[in-house]
Amino acid sequence: MAGGLDLGVVKPYAYAALLVVSLIGILTYRRVRGEWERLPPMSWKLISFLLGLMAILVASLMEYPFSPSLFSAGRVSLIQMTLLGIFVGPIEEFSKLLPVKMFHEEGWVLWKKTLGTAFFFGLIEAVLYSIMLLIIGVPLMALLRLALVGFHVALTSIAATDLIVEGSWRGYLRASVYHSLYDLPLLVYVGGYRGEAIYALMALGFLSLAAVAVEVLRTEGVADRILGKDETPILEFEFTSSP
Repeated sequence: MAGGLDLGVVKPYAYAALLVVSLIGILTYRRVRGEWERLPPMSWKLISFLLGLMAILVASLMEYPFSPSLFSAGRVSLIQMTLLGIFVGPIEEFSKLLPVKMFHEEGWVLWKKTLGTAFFFGLIEAVLYSIMLLIIGVPLMALLRLALVGFHVALTSIAATDLIVEGSWRGYLRASVYHSLYDLPLLVYVGGYRGEAIYALMALGFLSLAAVAVEVLRTEGVADRILGKDETPILEFEFTSSP
């Protein structure tokens, strides 16, 4: 594809996703930051940066089987990209939840560390991908990658809140589905798919973005739920292996 990646039929999807993802980022900043500031202050930037870097490495290792480097001449295949689209959500959303598994601390501390991890995960990923995308001549996708930082935080807010407050993985499952549905149209297109089903995938991608926006709008009250919940027994139950 000389002169950069030809986005073809998914180009309008990429433009629309840029707009919606940017709006989600603004909503996340306003809503999540409001709940963040209602919780006790803590030093989070350094530890979250390190955890975000670790999450990137963990996700990269888990996604390695889908890497083009495993295929001859670095070529991509439709099967490869489809599998990546299906598993990218569960893999990346799990990697951003690692602080909940690694630390036994108060719920509000875990929540802040986990969202901070998501922020730096998204930022590191955005910088790396944007450089690569600019080199191959796709500035639209580079800009979209930068806008996805807030999207990562929004998804992790969904997953971490349910896990920390309720001891439930339902939020993780929802965040994983939203993430994968957003990515699938772009990834299968890169894999070479040009069939009619691409339009259905793009529609599902838009629905997933709308669902994330709705969930972010429901963030109000999270700080009270976290502070009012004795999360320690739940976390021990969730992460202790059976004998």
